[in-house]
Amino acid sequence: MAHLMKSHSTILYIQENWLLVISLSIIGINGFIFRGHELDDALIYARYIQNLISGSGLVYNAGEYVNGLTSPLFAYLSIAPAWVMNDARQGTMLVSVLGSLGTALVFHKLLVQCNINKNLAAVSVFLAASSTMTYINLGMETSLFTLLIGICLYFYFRDRHMLLGVFTGLAILARPEAVFLVPALALNTWLFKRKWPNCRCCIAPAILVAAQLAFNLAYYDAMLPSSGVAKVSQGLSGDWGSNIFLFNLGYAFVLGFGMPGQLMTFGLYLIPIVMVLLAAFSVRESSARQYLVITSTFLALYTALFAIFNIPSQWWYYAIYFNVFVTYLIIGAHWLIHRFNLATFSSLQHVSVIGLAVFLVWQQVANLNLHGRTVREDYREIGLWVAENTDADASIAMAEIGTVGWYSQRQVIDILGLISSRNSAFVAEGDYTSWLELHRPDYILSQDPPRVFEQAVRHLQQNRSTELMEVADFSFPGQKLYHYLPSN
Repeated sequence: MAHLMKSHSTILYIQENWLLVISLSIIGINGFIFRGHELDDALIYARYIQNLISGSGLVYNAGEYVNGLTSPLFAYLSIAPAWVMNDARQGTMLVSVLGSLGTALVFHKLLVQCNINKNLAAVSVFLAASSTMTYINLGMETSLFTLLIGICLYFYFRDRHMLLGVFTGLAILARPEAVFLVPALALNTWLFKRKWPNCRCCIAPAILVAAQLAFNLAYYDAMLPSSGVAKVSQGLSGDWGSNIFLFNLGYAFVLGFGMPGQLMTFGLYLIPIVMVLLAAFSVRESSARQYLVITSTFLALYTALFAIFNIPSQWWYYAIYFNVFVTYLIIGAHWLIHRFNLATFSSLQHVSVIGLAVFLVWQQVANLNLHGRTVREDYREIGLWVAENTDADASIAMAEIGTVGWYSQRQVIDILGLISSRNSAFVAEGDYTSWLELHRPDYILSQDPPRVFEQAVRHLQQNRSTELMEVADFSFPGQKLYHYLPSN
């Protein structure tokens, strides 16, 4: 009898969690399908790690100790799988996919902690499984960052302060913006008169961050990563536009759930509008009040950082908004269902299940179309051409270094300063020519016509034309490769 009761409980548990299990399985399967997906910036991490496991050190260019790793924790976690698979791309991809699975699961747990029905909470995992934002950043540290933010919130609500301290430190090493969790948690603790953590909880994060800064100083001769400084410099230059991060929030929201065209109904974005309205109802759910205070405060501070410094928008910066918004949507739906007793309408439940199934199939086609291939095939071919047609010790300057740098395996000079010393200072001043005298590359890769940050090409053409020779055999639409021959 006991055995039968245990079997019955297992079956019931599976039935109650079918959506959660299926959704997590879809994320894992898609992660495998999209393992060839390559983001330009993701390949910067990959080259650092590949050089390390090849014996050249944790550097982008062998012998050049410049820190372009904004997320050191992501790099560290990727080393072991990269070494086992002997491919840093797959190592970073594995960590990224596991982070996506963990993020979906931990935010589901947070919803359950807020007394949201666990079957409804599982819908958040379904949305993650079927949405573009989960896959568009694969290969980057994004999912690790969102996972650690979720874990910090989980331990906070369970009053596990020592673990909260440890994971806050790890989150900061995943992305420095995680530091905004500290004032957000402090505000909530004060507002709701929660027990303040013991000062000893600060020891672990302090040690983790201090150790990383000390390593940076000893290994790279600079405490802060050049990549982070470069992003701020790009914002200060103004050449990427003003308030572009804020302007792209709406588009990132729409793209986060799927292809923009898919979300339009009768020519309007009715699906996103309904989602926003549902999310707005979350403020009425008293059981989630503290969660709302912490996450909204964190996002306000996070947004202020990017807006004040005018940091150019990238898709991986928006993922945390997506993860939090989905929970707001579920909390709002929970309040609405209980307020109007909608759970009693069985026909509504059946329609919802069918609707979710259709949405999943619909979105899966879009995701496969968008992510089932390398993002920049043209850059890949350029990198392979450079590898086959230039000397092994040649250096090449360019503005987008990830894909071309990975496939060319040449010494790279980054015009924008992510992995090249001092160039970010030039960028902040709007000076895109002085780097020539500092680095003196053998080749310069530029779009045709050159972009604003590639104006060194135009400068040479107009003032020192004998020092710049176009490589005639290089024939890629919209791109030019020049041989740089300085006279002195």
